[in-house]
This record gives sequence, structure tokens and C-alpha cells, in this order.
Amino acid sequence: MTHLFSTPGYLALMALQRRIHAFTVDAAAELDGDIDRPDLPLWTSVYQYLAIAPLHGGLHVEFFGDIWSEPFEWTLACLARQDVADTLVSLAFTGPDEGANGTREWEFTPLLDSGVQFPRLRFLSIRPTAPEDHNTSLIVQAGSIMEEGGEIARFAAKAPYLTDLVVPNAPDAAFFQVPLPQLSMLRIGGGSDTQGFIDNLAASRNLPALGLLDFTESTELQFTWAHSRPADAVTPFAAYERLFASPALDPVHSLRLRNTCLSLEELQALGAMRPSLQFMVMQATQGGYVSHFAQNVFPWQHLVQADPGRQG
Repeated sequence: MTHLFSTPGYLALMALQRRIHAFTVDAAAELDGDIDRPDLPLWTSVYQYLAIAPLHGGLHVEFFGDIWSEPFEWTLACLARQDVADTLVSLAFTGPDEGANGTREWEFTPLLDSGVQFPRLRFLSIRPTAPEDHNTSLIVQAGSIMEEGGEIARFAAKAPYLTDLVVPNAPDAAFFQVPLPQLSMLRIGGGSDTQGFIDNLAASRNLPALGLLDFTESTELQFTWAHSRPADAVTPFAAYERLFASPALDPVHSLRLRNTCLSLEELQALGAMRPSLQFMVMQATQGGYVSHFAQNVFPWQHLVQADPGRQG
């Protein structure tokens, strides 16, 4: 039996790891950085890496880096090799908070256009936006302007045994046509367009094992004044009611809603519909610069709160 560490796929990943390291060394040299100095900061603007670890008879691979530089292109090309994809049980993408015009756009289109499949992949994560991030992370279709374009569905369709999926923005309706019988954890990060996720989920039948759902409401709540938002920008209460009444929610034991504007009465009404559901709400929106408050550039009152522990 061939040992995992002697397979062509593993050797290709190790070669990629060395290639990315050489790239970062050269990038540091261009900035007159001596990587052998112990007091040299690990500048995220040049520091990129590929982490590889054995996991459950396969490999966990994590890419940390820029979205527009050669290491990301090399990584997608390597992952498009079937002998590499056959080794993966866990795959993660993350990187520094760098982007353009306030967005960090992950384009997986070259990989998704390939014929590769991930027959053992169980965990897939593309890091969602953190509250402190300046740039909103998004999965987008190459050549589009901030359009997800079904890319998440295409990625999921390549991994039929996926159990855990973390994405920075909501998928479109095509995702709910992909058979995902093993998917038990789904986290949806916050983007400007939820693509009707809650209603699409309510009408779905493709996630029979879903146990934990973590959904983030549209960032339009924090970035756009109500009078300027499209009417369907934010998920309405009626959509949540349809989800709570739907059989699609039956297997879910834990639901986390992030950054919604549902009232106390609405939350309690939903809770009453599913009394055994572990139903959690949280507010962890992206931050805002204090210098912008006076200019009313964006909604900011939610960032200035009184002590919530005071009663009366």
C-alpha cells in the first residue's frame, strides 16, 4: 500500500509549499528585509504560506496569502490536479486583511472550471470577514463585479462528502440543488447580498443532516442608511417565519443568527415555533472609524452603546 507521504499528490503539495516560501523570501529581499533577523516583523504584505498536516488518513491544507499574487494562482493550479485532490480531507483559505475598494474577492473560477473532484474532502473553509477587517471578504465569479454567480455551489458539488462548510458570503439558489447528504455544519458570513438565503433554505431538501446553521445578515444594515437600501437587501421577518415552519429546519439542533435587526418580539415568536432549538443571536458587526461618525457616512449608532448591564 502506498504511504500518504510518498504519493504524487503529497509531493506536489510539498513542492508548492517550497515554491511559495521562495516567493516570500524574494519579496522580503526586495523590501530589504533580512528574514534571518529575529526582530524582523512577519510582514503580512509579503508573508504567504501553505500549511500541510496529516489528518484522518488524508491531509489538511491551508493557504494563507494574497488573492491577486502568484502563490494563489499556483495553489489553485495544484489543487486542480486529481492526485492532489485525492489526498485532501480538509481545505482552508485565509490571508491578510488586504483588498481593493473595501472588498477582498476570492476567485476560485479557474479551479472550479477544471474537472477535478474532491472525493475525500470533509471540511472546506474560506475565512469570513472579521469585525476588525477593513475589507469585506467575498467569493466571486471571475470577470464579474462582486457577483457570487453560483461559485459556492460549484465548489460544493466537487465535494460530495462535505460535512463542514464555512464561506464568507451567501450562495445563490443553485447551492440548494447540490446533493449534500453529509453536510452537518454550515456557516454563512456577511456580505451585502444574502441572495435570498433564508427563503432558499426554507424551500430546500438537499441538507438532511444539517445540525448547526450559522447565518450572518446582510452588511447593508451597517453600511447603508435604511432610506437608501433596496427593499430586499435585508432578510424580512416573514422569511425567518417560513424557515422556522419548514421541514428544512427539522434536523437543525443549533441556529446562530448574526447581526440581524429582528425585534425582541420577533425573536421570541421564532423561539416559540421551535422551543427545542438552541437558538442564539449575536451582534458582531464590522467596526467603523470614529472620524466618520460626524459625517454620517454610514450607520454608526450600533457602535456606540450604553452599558447593557444596567436595568431600567
